[in-house]
Amino acid sequence: MVAIMPQHVNQNVTRTWLFAGLVTTGVAAAQAADIRLQVENVAQGVLHAELHSADATRWDAPLQRMSGSRGALVFHDVPPGRYAVQLFVDVNANGRLDLTPRGLPTEPVGFSSNPRLFKGKPAPSGCAFEHGEAASLVSIELRQRGAAQRAADETER
Repeated sequence: MVAIMPQHVNQNVTRTWLFAGLVTTGVAAAQAADIRLQVENVAQGVLHAELHSADATRWDAPLQRMSGSRGALVFHDVPPGRYAVQLFVDVNANGRLDLTPRGLPTEPVGFSSNPRLFKGKPAPSGCAFEHGEAASLVSIELRQRGAAQRAADETER
């Protein structure tokens, strides 16, 4: 029969719990905080926003989604990291971003870091911003295609 000494059991259990506590404390040190969106040039309609990892190659797998008015756009409890936001104004209330036959948006769109859209939709890495342990404010300018271009697109259909 093998005898187990109580002091060895207590010592091993204590070391294990101490180690687990230190690892957990290190992970919990990075606190989640809110990301608030400040949207410029808001037109009539509902805002739809998506939060993405800046390391993503495409905009197809958002971490969080939200819809609302310009005063209520907040992504809650986001851990520190690099993120990107894309949003659009749903002017006709159909719940999606309307595009031309060429894939260009017909409704106002915006991205974090406010990149120029001359070459089309940017990658998430081109819209990246750093979010720390404190709340972040991200200012986004909405861009809309000119009336002359929209009319030309309508005649194409």
